[in-house]
Amino acid sequence: MDSVMRKADELDRLVGELVTLDEQRVCIGTKLVDLEHYFRKAGYPELSRRALDAFMTRYLGRVLELADGMRE
Repeated sequence: MDSVMRKADELDRLVGELVTLDEQRVCIGTKLVDLEHYFRKAGYPELSRRALDAFMTRYLGRVLELADGMRE
């Protein structure tokens, strides 16, 4: 029974870590979108594109990859 309780504690810890990572990911995504908007309005299309590319490839791409994996 002790091993089951240890594994249950490990599960709770991992779920907490995932919640924290998810919150950080959302904040990073929001910051990338804000930067893209800022650079576009400020007239720096190359920096705007870098922020958008980072959002699309790293942030959104990973979200879609995870969603695709859940379908399998």
